[in-house]
Amino acid sequence: MPGMQGVAWIDEAARRLPPFPRIVLDLLRLLRDENASLDALARIARNDPVISASVLTAANRMRRLRALPDLKDSYVAASCIGTDKLRAIVVAAGMNRFLAESAAETFFFGHSLAVAIVAHELATLCSVPAEEAYVAGVLHDIGQLAFFVADADGYREVLRRAASEGDLLRHERNHFGVDHCQAGVALAAIWELPPEIVQAIAAHHEAGGSFASKVQALVNVAETVARGLDLPPSPANRIDAVNAEALSSLGLHWNMSEVVDCLGRSQARFFHALA
Repeated sequence: MPGMQGVAWIDEAARRLPPFPRIVLDLLRLLRDENASLDALARIARNDPVISASVLTAANRMRRLRALPDLKDSYVAASCIGTDKLRAIVVAAGMNRFLAESAAETFFFGHSLAVAIVAHELATLCSVPAEEAYVAGVLHDIGQLAFFVADADGYREVLRRAASEGDLLRHERNHFGVDHCQAGVALAAIWELPPEIVQAIAAHHEAGGSFASKVQALVNVAETVARGLDLPPSPANRIDAVNAEALSSLGLHWNMSEVVDCLGRSQARFFHALA
């Protein structure tokens, strides 16, 4: 990729970051397998104590509404909550833990979470696997995390200049030799992430042009929407326009009542997640 030659610090940044959650990679592979069963998903969840606890909590909450005794086996609990809920728990728990363990600024965490939530909500309207959309949303700015790890003070200065002058990508390239989209693609290659997620990382700031996948277009729109909703509140949340090609490729338009409802749910979910 242009601009990446000689930037060995990205490899070093990857070593200093927490490992990408293998459980999420396993789930993403299963999402592409039409024959994947609830049993396979449950076995993935059972191997992670945090996710197992979340599965038990979700199942027992449902059982208490029916005055049924609590379950103690997460494998049995997974069969009670169903495939869709189980996928959501695995992805949310894995990715949120990854962000929380990373040496990121508060705004980076909040913005990544906001884009993930918007992408997850919009995915239900355009036939995109919601969990894949969530992961792509969480990771769209992962190149910024590499900058924080490599030179936190330098990157804060880059952000300060971009907030007053605009053109964040130009300021990043001036300081690091690459922008956060390029750095994110490099990290994604190291982590061996699926092509659709790599494409989403690469194109989330594109203002026009065609898109290789719906996931790529979806994250591009979700990035703009999150900033338009001012999630999280920041002077950096400036937008000029929504990528019309991205929106069209998803079959969406702003006057759809479903889209309006989606934006309201996104706001509510974001503030609930931070509460």
